[in-house]
Amino acid sequence: MADPILEVHDLRVTFDTEGGLVPAVDGIDFAVAPGKTLAIVGESGSGKSVSSAAVMGILPSNAEVKGEVLLDGRELVGLPDDELRKIRGNDIALVFQDALSALNPYYTVGWQVAEAYRLHHAVSKKAAFKRAVELLDKVGIPDAARRAKSYPHEFSGGMRQRVVIAMALVNNPRVLIADEPTTALDVTVQAQIMQLLADVQEEFGTALVLISHDLGVVAEVADDVLVMYAGRAAERGTVRDLFYRAAHPYSLGLLGAMPRIDVPPKPRLTTIPGSPPSPGSIKTGCPFQPRCAYTERVGERCITERPELTPRPGEGDHEAACHLGRRPEVVS
Repeated sequence: MADPILEVHDLRVTFDTEGGLVPAVDGIDFAVAPGKTLAIVGESGSGKSVSSAAVMGILPSNAEVKGEVLLDGRELVGLPDDELRKIRGNDIALVFQDALSALNPYYTVGWQVAEAYRLHHAVSKKAAFKRAVELLDKVGIPDAARRAKSYPHEFSGGMRQRVVIAMALVNNPRVLIADEPTTALDVTVQAQIMQLLADVQEEFGTALVLISHDLGVVAEVADDVLVMYAGRAAERGTVRDLFYRAAHPYSLGLLGAMPRIDVPPKPRLTTIPGSPPSPGSIKTGCPFQPRCAYTERVGERCITERPELTPRPGEGDHEAACHLGRRPEVVS
């Protein structure tokens, strides 16, 4: 297996707010190799998007980032802004969740893609626009030369998402972070967008970090999965580990909430009781403990001792942060 191109070690993000310091990401680790896909999954507020923003260096000024973010061995945390700007969008790029917000309504889509290219290449406006049309065509925009002169509001949601992907790919980045790239799109368009990302990976060997809460998409495209809960890693392993050998009750809860066609239909989908904790509210014990159905089997340890990621015996690099000594039963 190829060496990882992006490595994150003990990443911690804290926000300085009026109410005090709020930890949003609390010591996560992950890595992704060229041509591979790492999916980071979890509920809203679990720290997925904050983690990706920390990797990109685009967090607001009240955020403090600690740990290591290595791109091809080069440390990104603490780099001066001018150095980060050379890397961001060129070596590592981000596909934003909300394409309409990511695009400027006052400029044509072709101009915006071209400017993303000119930011990292000393070329003329004509050459940059030509490159923009090439990328718009590559991501499936019909009649790209003409549509490049259109404005974002003249595109459908799926077409806008393709434009955002074109902006991210225009400099052939080695790492692409896609933050919920199919949110608010219908199922057919979702499949088209994910196939587009897969085609890009195959053509350029791009490493993909997919931020998602859609386990159906994750099952189709991911090689490895990091499950996050309350800013921490709950489970980490291959996609087969998650779907066939899930070891954390939270992972089982997420799987139980998925509609399935291989089992008899249920009147209602299984849900995880309660709500995710607010950042920083859990000082001791397992952050999932208030919602966990297995706490009584473990006892006080779930309340007093925070579990760390621990390798699963005989399961390679599969790890789970749970005090339960065996795999929990599948949620039905």
